[in-house]
Amino acid sequence: MKNIIVIIAISLISLTGFSQTNKSASQGKVTKYITNFPNGEEAITIIETSNSNYLKLTSADNFYKYEILELANHELVHRSGNKGNVCDIDKAKLEDGNYTLKVYTKDFVITSDITINNQKEGNS
Repeated sequence: MKNIIVIIAISLISLTGFSQTNKSASQGKVTKYITNFPNGEEAITIIETSNSNYLKLTSADNFYKYEILELANHELVHRSGNKGNVCDIDKAKLEDGNYTLKVYTKDFVITSDITINNQKEGNS
């Protein structure tokens, strides 16, 4: 069983989520990151709206914590506990840049790369 979990974790790490961007005047720019399980089902979804200070994180399974790490050196930048399968992440706690997000469930660690952009629409 432990070998299966390790194989799945490695598979999840090697999977790269993709992002979709939509733009609506009322909603601002919306970026959606999706990371899938090896079987193709969605593991986590992260939605970033440019006119919001929060990322919306949704997981297929309940998770008890998440961590945000620097992409380059894997240094811990932010972490928080959670109950359930949804949470909001305050983007103001993060500088603009690329990060690795780790979501911890009972059985898995789901990993996804994300990009934070705290600039509001119309600001350059």
